[in-house]
Amino acid sequence: MMGGVRSDRGLLTLGDRMKTYMLDAWRPVSDWLQLREQNTKAIIFMVTDFLFLVITVFVSYVLRLSSFNFPEKKLLIYLVGPLLSISFLALFGIYRSVSRNYSAQIEKRIIFSQLCVLPFWALVLYIAGTTNFPRSIVGIYFVVSILVLISLRRSAAWLLLIGKTTRIERNRIKIPVVIFGAGREGIVLADSLNSDGRYKPVAFIDTDYTLVGRTLAGLRVFSSEQIPELVRRLKPQQAMIAKPQQNRATRRVLVEMLIDNGLLVKTIPALNEFVEGKIDVNALQPVRLEDLLGRDPVPPDQALMEKAVKDQVVMVTGAGGSIGSELVRQISAFAPRKILLVDNSEFGLFEIHREMEAQLHSAKTSPELVPLLADVQNSARMKTLMQEHQVSVVLHAAAYKHVRMVQENSAVGIENNVWGTKAVAEAAIACGVGLFIFISTDKAVRPTSIMGASKRVAEMVVQALADSKGCKTVFAIVRFGNVLGSTGSVIPLFREQIARGGPVHVTDPEVTRFFMLIPEAAQLVIQAGAMANRAEVFVLDMGEPIKIINLAETMIELAGLTRKTEATPDGDIEINFIGLRDGEKLYEELQIGNNISMTSHPRIMRCQEFFLGWKELQLALNSMQRAAETGNPSVMVKDIFRLAGLEGKSA
Repeated sequence: MMGGVRSDRGLLTLGDRMKTYMLDAWRPVSDWLQLREQNTKAIIFMVTDFLFLVITVFVSYVLRLSSFNFPEKKLLIYLVGPLLSISFLALFGIYRSVSRNYSAQIEKRIIFSQLCVLPFWALVLYIAGTTNFPRSIVGIYFVVSILVLISLRRSAAWLLLIGKTTRIERNRIKIPVVIFGAGREGIVLADSLNSDGRYKPVAFIDTDYTLVGRTLAGLRVFSSEQIPELVRRLKPQQAMIAKPQQNRATRRVLVEMLIDNGLLVKTIPALNEFVEGKIDVNALQPVRLEDLLGRDPVPPDQALMEKAVKDQVVMVTGAGGSIGSELVRQISAFAPRKILLVDNSEFGLFEIHREMEAQLHSAKTSPELVPLLADVQNSARMKTLMQEHQVSVVLHAAAYKHVRMVQENSAVGIENNVWGTKAVAEAAIACGVGLFIFISTDKAVRPTSIMGASKRVAEMVVQALADSKGCKTVFAIVRFGNVLGSTGSVIPLFREQIARGGPVHVTDPEVTRFFMLIPEAAQLVIQAGAMANRAEVFVLDMGEPIKIINLAETMIELAGLTRKTEATPDGDIEINFIGLRDGEKLYEELQIGNNISMTSHPRIMRCQEFFLGWKELQLALNSMQRAAETGNPSVMVKDIFRLAGLEGKSA
């Protein structure tokens, strides 16, 4: 097991045993220091530094003149150097850093502080007119004092560390780790890992070929192509990423390579804070799954975001859901006048309202938040709310989205997704709403599930209403795939199954899905709405589809576990293939036809797709309505698939 403890002292080498005895001998001193106040420890260090620096003056004199005849006259002038050293050390904050968290930053400050001593001490010697004290001794003192002060600091950090480390921890086998990133952050991380005592850095990895082959902080730098050789020779158990500027595409390839070579990969959530000494190695955490999407999110276009919502009264339906709640968070940052949070779930509405109140509490200016319990199928209620609050923008995210649930509850799913959308859209037109954004899904493209078919027909409702006579509302349909971490999605489900010890259930070894981060999806939805002219369908660039089996394997490995197979019967987690369920596809698509064009945003595409005119569509909807009223869901399902499957000429 990783990070095990040696229970048999006989397994320790002679060097390890000698080190342990030394630690035991120093333990009383360390314990005494640990109990002292910070100011007391600082005074102890100042006195110790002064005594050693006085000796340093004598050593410098001897090195310069090869004589032990130290001059007796004007002795106090020769002590100016140590006094200046102590003063500048204090000025550079060295005595505020008395702790076991010693780093290269402290060494830099020591060097700069002693550099400041040179001109001042030389000036004092010049003014005093000392003739039997060679001024070159000042330069020798500068070099020796740095060596002495750094040695004292390293010894003190080691001594203080003993007080923190228990006997068992001192006998622990250190976990060998490799650090990706040989820059400033990687060197600081290596130094901190050495101080922590639980890890043993064995090498750096870097993609900068000017660094490959060099030795930095005592560790050799390898290239990413040398990872298999490095693992075979040095046998690291973990890899730690210390390269914050790296893009996601490169990081994904690297992490997959490290995992494939049997390494547990960790990263630091806020590397800038780590470098500044605000957090310690306990902040290291497994690499996040979103880092493996293979592409970096594009920062939102400020102008587009503001164009859509600034100074507007915005209604978000389904505000308590994964997408709806993120839309509320994103909108609040771009100065809307009022946000109406609409949901039929009391708990979901309460949670997002409470979160946003806390978030906006300290803001100088913040929008008014209005939580509203409402069912989107209640057209009268929706119209009343829009009129009462003078809504100018509607983001319609309310929907039943779980394929399996809608498949088992077809009538309810169709009514909510189709007639709910129809009710909200008609209310928006009647109340003169300026912009209506409908959130759709990739499952609406050539649907095989009732949920996908209901969303496709809802798209057609929006398109037909936008095309109807007298409509002044601008409509936009935004279509995208899965979002990481949404309720009921595959990732939280896999995480739960792994936590239980498995098995992880995958429908089919070939099944693929598109994935995107929730914040990025919400930002793109708002920006797409700002670009709408009539009733376009906007498709978000989801990157390359991800194989679900690969996702499951990666999540198992990121948890520090291994997959159990016939070839590896001692693995931790088994993956079971349960087969595609009713309505599920092997792969998803994002557009129906080929009539697609780019927009001004690199991640948003516009496509023109077929839809029925409002009169013709209304006849089909009336047929489904009659089937619902007579309790005949099978007819509803048949009608909605027939309607959703139409792929005539583009409008």
